[in-house]
Amino acid sequence: MKNLPNSIVQHLNNKNAIDAFLELTNIMGFSTEEASKILGVKTFKDLDFEPHGVVPNAVQAVEKFNSVINNGWISIVGGGQGLYGDGIDTFEVWATDLPDPLPRLSKEDVTIEMLKLQKTKYEL
Repeated sequence: MKNLPNSIVQHLNNKNAIDAFLELTNIMGFSTEEASKILGVKTFKDLDFEPHGVVPNAVQAVEKFNSVINNGWISIVGGGQGLYGDGIDTFEVWATDLPDPLPRLSKEDVTIEMLKLQKTKYEL
């Protein structure tokens, strides 16, 4: 990706990951992939799903972040009996800062939960 105009870089400085990501995608028209590269953050598309280790017909992904708040991690599961998400379009999410898992989140909602745990390269 080409260098961003200085005006956009200045605008992103000191914004948290969620605000910066949403401004890039919703206001400035960047794709989610472009926004994640610009900010240096991970999104749903970066998750590596594998078969769940305990629940048949389910999937799971765990992500730990390099630029983290409170040594953050997030666990995403779905499909199979007893999980609150179908593992295709909706997912159950549990993360460092959550007392209980969140049920039936969309892929976009999972990205927002991931962004809560990350800092952008403009925040560091």
